[in-house]
Amino acid sequence: MERSMPQAVDRLRETRVSLSLSQADLAVRMGTTQSAIARLESGAADPRLSTLERYASAVGASLSVGPAAGGALSLDATAGAVRHSLSSGDPNEALRHVIQFLDDARKADGVTVRRSMRIEPDTTGDRRWDALIAGIAEYASRRSQIPVPGWATAPGRFLKRFWFVIEDLLGRPAPGLAAMSFADSPPELANRGVFLDRSSLESV
Repeated sequence: MERSMPQAVDRLRETRVSLSLSQADLAVRMGTTQSAIARLESGAADPRLSTLERYASAVGASLSVGPAAGGALSLDATAGAVRHSLSSGDPNEALRHVIQFLDDARKADGVTVRRSMRIEPDTTGDRRWDALIAGIAEYASRRSQIPVPGWATAPGRFLKRFWFVIEDLLGRPAPGLAAMSFADSPPELANRGVFLDRSSLESV
């Protein structure tokens, strides 16, 4: 998201108050409890992007998503940005969000990188990209020499059929490039059935 989670929650709370909605009123709209809203607004909860989207919808607001640069490093926010790009039919932009996360993680210390992946990201809406996100979590963890988050190794984060990302980016079969991806994909991705050469994971 363009704003950090705490800033987003603050803005949403301000919107709720401006509409004269109580926490209980909002809870009814969201199908949750007043105590859950109180925890969210107090900062005691660590919300998923989908929860903030439900909150925004309930108060007639919208959230802007984008790469984590400029705010707190977050793979959940990156997955949200990927989902937004895919819904717009732009897989190239989706990959740019992933590359930005890796660039930012490369500059961060291990504690920050670990915190950025602590929460399991919401689905991107595409199982292939969900597997890629898990592979990125493992890739960034290995690079920072920190434990791989448990959610990244869940069965649903592995594909049953190979996926050559470059063919989605080009919108056509590309046997030669697919072969290069097969040979040069990081094992953290390849083990999940996702093939993308290392150079494609670096900004230029």
